[in-house]
Amino acid sequence: MMNGKLRFVMKRRKSIAIKKIGRFEDGTLARCIIVEGIPGVGKSTLAWQLGRRWGKKKILQHFQLVIVLRLRDERVQKAHTISELLYHPNKVIRESVVEWMASTLGEDVLLILDGYDELSSELQIGDQSIFACIIKGEELPKLTVLVTSRPSANRNLDQLCRIRAKCQYIEVVGFGKKEIREYVELAFKSNFQLKDGFNLYIKQRPHIRSMMYVPINCAIVVELFREHKGKPPQTLTEVYTTLTNTLLQRHEKKTKEKTSVGMPNTECHELLKKHYSDLVGTIQDPAGLAGSLYSKGMITRSVRDEIQQRGDLITKRKNEVLINAVEAQVTTDPSMFQVFIVVLNEEPSLTTIVERMSASTVTSSKMTCFEGLSSTTLSQLQCVARLAYQGTLNDQLIFHDVQDNIETLGLLQKVPQVFSTSSSKASYNFIHKTLQEFLTAWYVSSLPTSEQRVFMNDSLTKPNMAMTVRFMAGLTKFQTTSENMDALADIVISLENTDKQRLIECLRWMFETQNPTFIQRLMGYKEQTFECSETVLNPFDLHVLGYCIANSSTLWSVNLFSCDLTDECMRMLFLVEDGKAFDHITSFNLAGSTITASMASLLGMMLKENNTLKELNLLGCELQPEGLKEVIKGVQVNTMLETVDLSGCTIDNKRASCLGMMLKENNTLKKLNLEVCELQPEGLEEVIKGVQVNTKLETLVLSRNTIDNKRASCLGMMLKENNTLKKLDLEECELQPEGLKEVIKGVQVNTMLETVDLSSYPIDNETASCLGMMLKENNTLKELNLAWCKLQPEGLEEVIKGVQVNTKLETLVLSHNTIDNKRASCLVIVEEYQVRLKKTPESKHKVVPRLIAGY
Repeated sequence: MMNGKLRFVMKRRKSIAIKKIGRFEDGTLARCIIVEGIPGVGKSTLAWQLGRRWGKKKILQHFQLVIVLRLRDERVQKAHTISELLYHPNKVIRESVVEWMASTLGEDVLLILDGYDELSSELQIGDQSIFACIIKGEELPKLTVLVTSRPSANRNLDQLCRIRAKCQYIEVVGFGKKEIREYVELAFKSNFQLKDGFNLYIKQRPHIRSMMYVPINCAIVVELFREHKGKPPQTLTEVYTTLTNTLLQRHEKKTKEKTSVGMPNTECHELLKKHYSDLVGTIQDPAGLAGSLYSKGMITRSVRDEIQQRGDLITKRKNEVLINAVEAQVTTDPSMFQVFIVVLNEEPSLTTIVERMSASTVTSSKMTCFEGLSSTTLSQLQCVARLAYQGTLNDQLIFHDVQDNIETLGLLQKVPQVFSTSSSKASYNFIHKTLQEFLTAWYVSSLPTSEQRVFMNDSLTKPNMAMTVRFMAGLTKFQTTSENMDALADIVISLENTDKQRLIECLRWMFETQNPTFIQRLMGYKEQTFECSETVLNPFDLHVLGYCIANSSTLWSVNLFSCDLTDECMRMLFLVEDGKAFDHITSFNLAGSTITASMASLLGMMLKENNTLKELNLLGCELQPEGLKEVIKGVQVNTMLETVDLSGCTIDNKRASCLGMMLKENNTLKKLNLEVCELQPEGLEEVIKGVQVNTKLETLVLSRNTIDNKRASCLGMMLKENNTLKKLDLEECELQPEGLKEVIKGVQVNTMLETVDLSSYPIDNETASCLGMMLKENNTLKELNLAWCKLQPEGLEEVIKGVQVNTKLETLVLSHNTIDNKRASCLVIVEEYQVRLKKTPESKHKVVPRLIAGY
């Protein structure tokens, strides 16, 4: 399931079929297609499906050639020319294809670059990068290129795409409710009882369900439910911890090694005691110790080699304290022997070893992440995690010299060799990049606090490290990195951050900690703003947002303008933490959203119970009549709302009647915007009656609704009696002269109005004379807008005379009216006489003697 993503113009996103990828709505072909999506959502699957389906002649048949390249492959990354990119064992075939592409400038060829975010920054946008040249169109300008990437690299992609015309943006949004249901049906098709249990499981845990829109997470959650039903995971960190533990347990089951770290069996215990003398006696000879342990099958060959390579350094730093520490730990806890081997493997400093073995806090917590695993498996896991860490630091995803047996753990997989030769070396990568990021975080979380701090400081500002930092948050709870608080606060949450993707990622970090104290410290007590307009948000993002809001100690302004939220998204936001999130929101902007009946019902229910919300913006929302009714009922009962914007929402007579009833009973609302609501005469009359009774409303916007003479008369009557309204906007309401005169008479008597907009009406001389009379008698009006009113010279003169007598008016807008020299002279006299009268901005109109201004 995909949604088109238009990043540079405000437009509702639309779904797009796979067969239409690369074509705009008018049928023209895109030259550059950007496919984005968060980790695990299916970008690579899409890329390879496009290639396969083209090969089967099902789609993309207007291309003569489709090429799919994995950008993580070393051979691809080392390429500097098109010829080096397109590898084929037959040199003649390769050169003929390259020559043909060069002759046609790439026309009728689709090049799919999968994993742009997996390139280094230099390869992404560097001047010498073949990939940057291809995306910008400098290399093979008629070539069509499709690029898949995580959002973390979108800034660099945008930089390249601005140079390239005809770019299509697509966001892979993963599973919807239908796809999740189909996947579950397929997964449990032979076990209905287990399926019913799983459906109940995710129904009771909406946060787990919200993770499952990402296909890889959906697969993991289903698989973990099959294997065991322990404490359900709350966060992505817990999901990947459970996944890793499950894979390792499967590995042990296959190898029939069941010894547990915390509970060594008698044989292991005796073995440790037997070789304890070796440990103490040969600590001065680490190389000999390593050889002895390897010969007895207690460590792998790779561990032995590393210890032997570091032997000289370790020997130079030996001391009695180390021996005493090791002796004490091994005597009281035989499992610490393996901890010693692991630490020795990764730490050349004996002082650090002593500290960690004596305290054993970080290492022990690290080991207890994975329960019931043997010492050998943990040693192998340590090697894999270190491999992940080194690969992350070096932007490396493909590994060649993999140590003995670690590929059997189930965490790595062989990289398929498309054109293998007898000399080809076996290469490996992690089964998913996200798993590599998790193991990197797991490895870093075991390091001393000072090293964790350095890693965090380096990683917080790097978009490609966002997922690793997220796992770090989940593993450490940020309890050991309090020194990072200032750095994190600067990047994350000045929450006026304009980088929306970074803002969302920061909220995910906070959620992973499941640490309300940390969230409160980070957010402080200053009111926060969540500004993510025109951004694709999934249910899990809204669950994260709700959790962070509910657990903060401050109030929030939330802007979700044109985010196309689903019902599931709204439920995640409103119901998380028993609905506490909504009690922290003061301003809520859902403008431009499609609000279904169930979503509106939920919003109405929350409005009835809320006592903090002051502003609700539903501008341009597609609200069904029954849904709108529920929202209005919620506003009616609410005791805090001051501003409601329903502009652009179609309001029929029944809903207008509800609106009128709401206005009669609500005693907090100060501003109501009903612009372009297609109000019918009877419905408008109900609204006006409600305003007449209301004792708090200060601003009423009715612009661009048709107001007939009868309703104009009601409006005039209301204005005569109302003593709270300060601003009335009637722009383009198609008022007839008789109706307009009734409104003007109401304004003339009103004692509170300060701003009136009557722009875009043809005002004849008689009506203008009424305006002049109103200006002479009214003593509260400060701003009057008469733009585009086609004022005649005599009528304009009457208005000017009224202004000359008026003692309060500060702003008079006459732009786009024809003003002859005589009337212009009168205006100049008024301006000189009444220095308080402020002219409208020069961009609209400036009166100059002897100049006919306006249109």
